[in-house]
Amino acid sequence: MIRAHNISLSGREGQHRRTVLQGINIHIEPGEWVALTGANGCGKTSLIRSFNGLNTPSGGSLSVAGLDLRLPENRMAVKQHVQLVFQNPEAQTVGSTPFEDIAFGLENRGLERERMIARIHEILQQVGLSHKAEAEASTLSGGERQRLAVGCCLALEAKMIIFDEATSMLDPEGRSDILELAQGLWQAGTTILWVTQRMEELAASPRIAVLGKGQLLYDGSPRSLFYTSELPENLGWLPSPAVRVGKLLQKQGWPLHLLPLTGQDLEELL
Repeated sequence: MIRAHNISLSGREGQHRRTVLQGINIHIEPGEWVALTGANGCGKTSLIRSFNGLNTPSGGSLSVAGLDLRLPENRMAVKQHVQLVFQNPEAQTVGSTPFEDIAFGLENRGLERERMIARIHEILQQVGLSHKAEAEASTLSGGERQRLAVGCCLALEAKMIIFDEATSMLDPEGRSDILELAQGLWQAGTTILWVTQRMEELAASPRIAVLGKGQLLYDGSPRSLFYTSELPENLGWLPSPAVRVGKLLQKQGWPLHLLPLTGQDLEELL
C-alpha cells in the first residue's frame, strides 16, 4: 500500500527553509494496521499528508496504492484510495445532515440516484448512524461526527484510512466507538494508519512507528518497544498500568511474550 524510500520534506519558516522529514523509510502492506506516534511537531501530520498527496516530498521516492507520487497527476488520483479522518470532528462536515454529507462524495462520482441512495443507507448502517440520517449535523456528538467522517471515506471506497488523532477530542465512550469501528474495518481488509499519542491505543496495535524530529526512530512490535527499548523512557512516556505491572514481572524473569500490553492482557493474566 505504501512504499516510502528515503523521503524528505522541507518547509518554509519565515524567510528560511527547515527540514520537516528526513530519510523516512517505511513500507505498509495492504490490510495492515500501523500506529504512528510522536510528540507534537515531530512531523506526523506532514508525513500522512504526503501519503494522501497533499504534501510533495522534496527527496526520495514514494508510492501509494501503486501510484508514484512524484508524478503530479497521481497526487489527485491517490485520494480515490487513501482517505483521512482528522482530529477535529466539526471540521469535516460539509452537508447539513449525515445523509447529505455522504451524498456529497457520491454525487461527485456521478453515481445514479437510486444506486446512490441505497449506498448511503448501507454506509449509515455500517457506521451506526441509520437513526440519525436526517438529523441536523450540528446536533451530532463528537463521536457521531467522527463516525460520519468514516462513512464519507467508505463512500469513496477507500482502500486505506488514516485516522489523524481522531479520538483525541472525544470522551471515553466516543474513543471506544471509533476505535471499535476502525478495528472492524481493518478486520474486513481496510489498511489502517492510526495516528495517536495514547499509550493504550499504541499498546493495542500490532505494529508501531515512532517519529522524532522528522526521523523514524522505531518501527516494530509494541512488546519490543515497551519492554526491550529505552525509547519510551527517553521520550518521557508515562507507561500504562498494564506495562508498569509487566515491568515488574519482567524483573522476575517472565518471558517477553507473556508480558501484558493492555488492560485486557492484564485481566487475563490475573
